[in-house]
Amino acid sequence: MDPVSTDSSPSSSSPSSVLQALRYSTYLGSQLGDSSAGSSNTIDGIMNGVIKEKLKIIPKDVRWVEVSNAVYYALIDELLSYGVNVTVYNGQLDVICSTDGAEAWVQKLKWDGLKAFLSLPRQPLYCGPGKGTKAFVRSYKNLHFYWIIGAGHFVPADQPCIALSMIGSITQSPAS
Repeated sequence: MDPVSTDSSPSSSSPSSVLQALRYSTYLGSQLGDSSAGSSNTIDGIMNGVIKEKLKIIPKDVRWVEVSNAVYYALIDELLSYGVNVTVYNGQLDVICSTDGAEAWVQKLKWDGLKAFLSLPRQPLYCGPGKGTKAFVRSYKNLHFYWIIGAGHFVPADQPCIALSMIGSITQSPAS
């Protein structure tokens, strides 16, 4: 059996095809070589192993991490002050990253435009065949906050129409 098969027949979700995919994943991991930074077939292992070794410019005491809150929080105020667009969006029903928490975080930003941003009303957004409000947005200069109604942590899955509209607005895409 070919572990790289692209067979999309119904049997491709069988236990044997899952096993094939697992074997192929293990094979790919083995091709990356041994890494002292953890499992070489994880993103952490790749970034702190093969990539770090190839670049030869990253200090030994610096490790790549998937999310660095210290870096993130230190940069947002600076990015806003330089005029970089910052967009925050939250699903109203998100229990992982609550809307109240995101709003509280925004209110603590150290940005010259924050007072003006907070003084503006939220604007309703509509999308699709339903006539109801699907989201709200507040924007001032380069800071934009979207409240997505009826969405949880996976906004595009829960409210695809408004998510596409929001992404189109962020990227200034004519397709939205």
